[in-house]
Amino acid sequence: MIAILSPFPSQLLRKKLFSSEVEKRRRRIEPQEFEVIFDPRLLRKETCLLYEINWGGRNRVWRHTSQNTDKHVEINFIEKFTSERYFCPSTRCSIVWFMSWSPCGECSKAIAEFLSRFPNVTLHIYVARLYYHADQWNRQGLRDLISRGVTIQIMTERECCYCWRNFVNYPPSNEDHWPRYPHPWVRLYALELHCIALVSDFGFLIFDPIVIPEIGSCKNSSFVWCA
Repeated sequence: MIAILSPFPSQLLRKKLFSSEVEKRRRRIEPQEFEVIFDPRLLRKETCLLYEINWGGRNRVWRHTSQNTDKHVEINFIEKFTSERYFCPSTRCSIVWFMSWSPCGECSKAIAEFLSRFPNVTLHIYVARLYYHADQWNRQGLRDLISRGVTIQIMTERECCYCWRNFVNYPPSNEDHWPRYPHPWVRLYALELHCIALVSDFGFLIFDPIVIPEIGSCKNSSFVWCA
């Protein structure tokens, strides 16, 4: 008997492909949302976190979704990450965060404790803006993370391009249409982050904080997206 294979996918296969595409789209941020939320000129109230997890240096990267309740997005990530069934503290793990706001002082403390509990985890943080950066508690929190080996950098055009191509549900013809934010804003935040990291031998800041307008309650609600 000769089996005749149909050139068209079966109904079950079509459903699986459709479900996969729907899930992929559901777990991606829309272009207009990304452009607004990560624009350093717009001081949005919500915080958006895009994150990647790599276990053991493998080629595969996990991108996960979490939703804030009444907690900051960093705390929700830590709670979700440590409760996942695949979490293995003895395995080397690399985590990359792309955030619209930098962590506050309280979240920086929680992150430091998390990294102390799990020394095999390394964390790289890219931020679009600095959260209440004139507040000494927030500044000290960022310095403590840096002293623990956490890489903290301001998002540049390179990171925006990467996030656009890996996290944003852009149309097929708009792969190269990621937002180009004004360089002066990016440089201003980068300079302020550099000033935060610089401490004299006596423990005092070398520079006074650069004043950048901010708004209140910027991190009351957060959104987490992934690809």
